[in-house]
Amino acid sequence: MEVAVMTFVSVTLIGLIGLAMLKSGHADELSRLYKHKRKMAEKNQEEVEDSIFVQQKTGYLARILALAGLESKYDQMKTTWICCSFGGGLVLAVILGLSVPELVVVGFILGIPLGAAGFVFYLSQVAKRRQARMTEQLPQVLETMVSALRAGSPVLECFKVISETSPDPIRGEFKRGLISLQLGKPFRDVLKEMCLRIKAPDFRLLTQAVFISQDVGGNLADVVATIADAIRERFKLRDFLAALTSQGKATAMFIGCLPYGITLLTYCATPGYIIPFLNHPVARIVLLLLMIWEGIGFYILMKMTTFEV
Repeated sequence: MEVAVMTFVSVTLIGLIGLAMLKSGHADELSRLYKHKRKMAEKNQEEVEDSIFVQQKTGYLARILALAGLESKYDQMKTTWICCSFGGGLVLAVILGLSVPELVVVGFILGIPLGAAGFVFYLSQVAKRRQARMTEQLPQVLETMVSALRAGSPVLECFKVISETSPDPIRGEFKRGLISLQLGKPFRDVLKEMCLRIKAPDFRLLTQAVFISQDVGGNLADVVATIADAIRERFKLRDFLAALTSQGKATAMFIGCLPYGITLLTYCATPGYIIPFLNHPVARIVLLLLMIWEGIGFYILMKMTTFEV
């Protein structure tokens, strides 16, 4: 036992002595690297403290709010999101408690993600409508930019003209970019942030054209005019496809609503035929699952008749 203890102590001492010798041989280099690391950290901290611009949030909720134009209400929307999550749990628990009391806890647990998903879906629809409006307004904005560029105005002046003459909501985005440029923010950073808030692929194409024009030169007005013409042609193709698929969408809506309509008519015509089924707890669970499955099928039918252009 004593031999083992002595061996362990000896090996430990030899290891510590070796580490000390190794560290002493590279002490100057380690000290220099530590000082350099501390100096770079202090420099980065000073740069962050000197920056007057607010950093763009990169969270999931922040991205949706940026697309919806609600970035200024981030804290309020975050609180509402949490309240909707617990509210969805309570509502589903009450519904299942009235029909199947044994599933109250299960309803509360399932209702929390459903409430959160419902709130996110609402925000995504708001963002989708706003992005669609900005996409519709983009050709007019590009025409204004082409006119300003051919008149000899710089890009900063183009932003000013667009922020004064264009309709909302795209005017607010260009006005925000103009203010950032006037405060001294780099032009590339401003356009990159605008790409995060304007998800139209044509606007991303516009930013790439501006970057290439700044790097290698070229007639930016002609490039912007070509992009505007391409957007108009794409709108024509989109309307043409919408006309061709309108019958398919109507059929999908009719097929999706048919089971609910038949069930409602049967209940109104002969209640005694449906009430025994609804009074059984297992039948209620089956009915709920069938409604969910029918909703999934309706969603698939609508996606099959929707084409992105």
